[in-house]
Amino acid sequence: MFKLRLLTVSLLGALSVGVAQAACTTTIGSVMSLTGSLGALGQPISKGAELGIADLNAAGGEKCTLKLSLLDDQTNPSVGVDAAKKLVDIQHVPAIVGALSSGVSAAILTSVTAPGKVVLISPSSTSPTFTDLAKEGKTGGYWFRTTPSDALQGVAMAKVAHDAGLKKVAILYLNNDYGQGLSQEFSKAFTKLGGTVTENVTYNPSQASYRSEVNKAMQPAPDAVFIIGYPGDGTTLTREWISAGGVQDFLFPDGLESQPFVNDVGAQYMKKVEGTAAGSSKTPSLETFQKEFQAKYGELPTQAYITNAYDGAILIGLAMEYEKADTGTAIRDGIRKVTDPKGTKIYAGVEQLKEAAKLIKEHKPIQYIGASGPLQFDANGDIAAPMAVWSVVDGKVKTTGQVSVDQIEALRKQM
Repeated sequence: MFKLRLLTVSLLGALSVGVAQAACTTTIGSVMSLTGSLGALGQPISKGAELGIADLNAAGGEKCTLKLSLLDDQTNPSVGVDAAKKLVDIQHVPAIVGALSSGVSAAILTSVTAPGKVVLISPSSTSPTFTDLAKEGKTGGYWFRTTPSDALQGVAMAKVAHDAGLKKVAILYLNNDYGQGLSQEFSKAFTKLGGTVTENVTYNPSQASYRSEVNKAMQPAPDAVFIIGYPGDGTTLTREWISAGGVQDFLFPDGLESQPFVNDVGAQYMKKVEGTAAGSSKTPSLETFQKEFQAKYGELPTQAYITNAYDGAILIGLAMEYEKADTGTAIRDGIRKVTDPKGTKIYAGVEQLKEAAKLIKEHKPIQYIGASGPLQFDANGDIAAPMAVWSVVDGKVKTTGQVSVDQIEALRKQM
C-alpha cells in the first residue's frame, strides 16, 4: 500500500520479514498552530493528522513509509509562510495538512502552495474567501478543506440564535479573513430571520485591552454578544465584556470551542452559551476514529477539527496510492478519485485502508467516508457538512445538538 517510488532494498530487512520491501520515505507536511491564539485547539488537532499517518503506515503492504513533518505557525501568517516554504523548498513535500487559521492558510496558499503546485488541505480554515479564490482560478485546484465554509456556519449560528429567542445581537469579531467572513454571513442570515445586529465591531489581535471595542458593542444594549475569535484574544475580550457589565448571554463559534478557554474566562460566567462548530456525521469511520484516538492519546477532547485533520492525512495517502505518484498534481487529482460516490465505500482504520489498497490494486473505484463524514468536494474544494451545536454544561464544553445540511440549505435558499 502507498508504494510511491522504489529505492534501495534493505537485504537485512528483507531477510527479517521474508519479503523485500521498498526502503523509502515520503514526507507529508503539516503547518498548524501549536502555540499562539489557536495553540489550545491546535495541539489536539495535530494529533488527528498524526493518527492518520500512523494508520496509513500500519496498513502495511509494499509502500514507502509516510512521515509527517509538523511545524508550528504560532497562529501567525508570516511564520506560517516561512514554515510552508521550509516544507516545500527544503523537504520537497507534495502536500500539506493545514493550516488552522484562515489568515494563515490564505497566506500559505497564495504565496507558497498554489504557485508551487503543492496540495494544501485544511481541517479548519472556514473563511468564504477560499471559495472566492477558487472561483477566480487562483488556487489551481490545489486547495481543499475537510470542514464547511463559514457561509454555512454563519447560517447555522443565526438559526441557533433565532431558536434561542434572541432578537438583538452585538458582534465582536477578529480582524482577519475568518472573523470578517463569519461576521458577514451571520449578520445576513440573522437579519433575514428577523433579528437585529446592534453593533458589528472589529478588533485586532494581541492588544493589551479591548475596553473601547467592548464599550462600543454595548451600546445599545443587546440580548447577547457573538464573540468571534480564538482562545488567546478571545479570553481577554470576554473577560473585559463581563467586567464591564455586559450581558452574560454568549454566542461562540468554532474558534472558541475550547475547555481551556472556558476555564480561563471562568465557568461560572458561562451559564448561557450557544456555540457552533463543524459537526461529524455518525458513520463507522467516526466510531473507529474515536476508539483509535483514545487508545493512542487518551480521552478525545470535545472540540472540532481533530477528525478533519485525520481525514486530510488519509486522503493524501489514498490519493498517492491511487495515482501511483507522490507529486502535488497527482494528489490533487487523486483526492477526487478516492472520494468517488460510485466507488466501494471505505471507512477509517487500518483494516479498511488495507481493503482500499486491494481495491486500488484491482483498479476499482473507492469512496472514502471520513471520520468527519462523507467528503464530497465541489469544484472549489468545499464540502457540505452538518454543524454541531455546543454549550457549557456544569462547566464543561459539551455537544448539545446539530444543524443538519438540509436545514442549512433550506435557510440559505430563504436568504
